[in-house]
Amino acid sequence: MTQRDVITSKEISDHRKDETALNVTDGSFVTSAGNPVSKRTTKGWHMIIEWRDGSMNWHKLADIKDSYPVQLAEYAVANGIDHEPTFKWWVKKTLRRKEKENSKVKSKYWRSTHKFGIEIPKYMAVAYRIDRESGTNHWTRAIEKEMKNVRITFEKIDGVTEQQMRTGKVKSGYSYCSTHMIFDVKMDGSFTRKARLVADGHKTRPPTSITYSSVSHGIA
Repeated sequence: MTQRDVITSKEISDHRKDETALNVTDGSFVTSAGNPVSKRTTKGWHMIIEWRDGSMNWHKLADIKDSYPVQLAEYAVANGIDHEPTFKWWVKKTLRRKEKENSKVKSKYWRSTHKFGIEIPKYMAVAYRIDRESGTNHWTRAIEKEMKNVRITFEKIDGVTEQQMRTGKVKSGYSYCSTHMIFDVKMDGSFTRKARLVADGHKTRPPTSITYSSVSHGIA
């Protein structure tokens, strides 16, 4: 795959396998020590990649596995094909590595209290408190800017309570997902404050559809 393909890919939309793909019963062998070992194979499997220009193409799993390991692993789990020989030998390992890396990033973020001598809030209430005590509005402006940028992602539904939202039954095909704000300071001449709204996707159930997408859409 080309560098352009990696940059402009949007989602994994479908999958198929042909007669050369290994059956589940043939997906492993037993070592001389009596231990079952999964066969390392990707043959016979193809995935549809949808590009950001709207085009869609079939690609051999072998050709895209190294470019999209996490996306493919999550797609396999969400679609119940992670037990297939072509996925079984690497999916769990890939997801464990992703979780380990995420844990390291989270740990570093929560340990950091200041950057460039500026206090970094971990919650919105703390961001507002810092602005009040310092007589500034740096964090408040950062939050407002972020919410303005992401507002297009959300669909507003009037007359819905928070409790109704939490049931996940407000709109068919959608489930409740909490969010939180993360904060940082940009290394520029003004030490610009940054705020990013993050969806807690790890708290939601895998999608029941066949499509894997890393883009979240919400209702509010």
